[in-house]
Amino acid sequence: MIRLGLLTAAASLAAAPLLGQSLASRVDAVREGTIEMTFASRPDVCGDGRGSIWTTRGGGYNSYECVHGPVRVTIGRSDGQTVSIRSCVACRPRTDGATQFGDVPADEVARYLLTVAVGIGGTSADKAVSAAALADANVGAELAQLARNENATISSRKQALFWFGQSDAPTKDLIALDHDLTSETLRKQYVFVLSQRHDDAAVDKLIDVARHDPNTDVRKQAMFWLGQSHEPKALAFFRDILTR
Repeated sequence: MIRLGLLTAAASLAAAPLLGQSLASRVDAVREGTIEMTFASRPDVCGDGRGSIWTTRGGGYNSYECVHGPVRVTIGRSDGQTVSIRSCVACRPRTDGATQFGDVPADEVARYLLTVAVGIGGTSADKAVSAAALADANVGAELAQLARNENATISSRKQALFWFGQSDAPTKDLIALDHDLTSETLRKQYVFVLSQRHDDAAVDKLIDVARHDPNTDVRKQAMFWLGQSHEPKALAFFRDILTR
């Protein structure tokens, strides 16, 4: 019994460092190959098990069967660096010898992926942002921070902006991003994201952009989305500019 107790204690001590490791340090320990992990998805997220992912927040989804399940992320590693990110929902685990991390807390992996998105570039950055946004975690603040981050790619900032707009963050926080989005690409995305909100604050901001944005194309985009909204304030805006 004493020997069994000593073995149990030794096993516990050996496991303690692993349990205390951050996700980043566990990933960094894998220098070559692939890592696979799963985490809980938001309740409105589903997929077809073959790579297509969508949300039911808008009231519908594509023609495939909507299967709810965890997000499964695959991280490619080469020479100690993360070189690729892939994700799917409700899909089967890999059978090619990937290092399996199992279930990971959704908030931890979401924040890790948003950190990776800043430096990885390419489509993998976009996929890292999207996977993080699908997590059953409150990462609105991190998405807003990434949207502002001038060291990240424009593409990943667009993704962060889109998903921030799809989050439960109040519209006033979305409006607060305005002055930090200076490129035409980001401003057009900003206008689109505002158009997906249908409250008075979002309509007021779209009208403000349509009137005052220094970029003509951005103003046109704002007018387009205002025209699609059929909101009384938008109709009043068009009456005003057409009768001057």
